[in-house]
Amino acid sequence: MAIEILQAITQHVNYLGMVRRSVAEGVQNSRCCDHHSCLFGKWYDTSGTEMVSGMANPEASRLWTEIGQLHETFHTESFTAVQRRDTDMDEALKLETAMMQRSTVMVNRLLDLDALVTKHGVA
Repeated sequence: MAIEILQAITQHVNYLGMVRRSVAEGVQNSRCCDHHSCLFGKWYDTSGTEMVSGMANPEASRLWTEIGQLHETFHTESFTAVQRRDTDMDEALKLETAMMQRSTVMVNRLLDLDALVTKHGVA
C-alpha cells in the first residue's frame, strides 16, 4: 500500500503544477475541480480510506483526517486563485502561496503516513 501513497502524492503534485500554470499563464481551460473529483481525492475517498481503516492505528487515523482537511482547503484555495487571476493578481498570488504551503504540509503528512504503513507492514 505504500506505493499507493507515493502515487497519490504524485497525482497531487501534478494537479498542483496544473494550478500553478493556470495562475501564471492564465490558462482559461483549467481543470480545477473539487477535492473529491481529482485523482488524489478519488483515491482518498476509496482505497486510501480503506487502507487507513484497515490499519486500526490511531495515529494513522489522525493523519488521515488532517490530510483530508488540508486537501479540501487546498482545493478551495486553488480554485479561488485561478478565478482571481484575471481580476486581482495580487490576491491570486497570495492564494497560490497559501496553497503551496498547505500542499507542503499535506505531502509531509502523507510521507508520515507512508512511514507508518511501512513500519506496520501493511500490504
